[in-house]
Amino acid sequence: MAGIARPAYAEVNRQVDSRENSMNRKAACLMQAAACRAQAMADPLNHDFWVDEAIKWLELAHAPASHAVVTIELRPNIRGFAGG
Repeated sequence: MAGIARPAYAEVNRQVDSRENSMNRKAACLMQAAACRAQAMADPLNHDFWVDEAIKWLELAHAPASHAVVTIELRPNIRGFAGG
């Protein structure tokens, strides 16, 4: 239609229901916690590390939504390193 401006894509994204965004964030954090728990069971030598990571993700899932950068440290199985 002539004379009616459509909002920019970024503006439309900002108008998306914030509850939906926070649910997506929460679901992603819960999935990451589950992956860490599975890794803890699969890697007994680093069990404590993976349990701690799972706890961090669970806390993040239940924390109020805010703009934050989340990083994950990937490390080799140092205690079980066979060299190679």
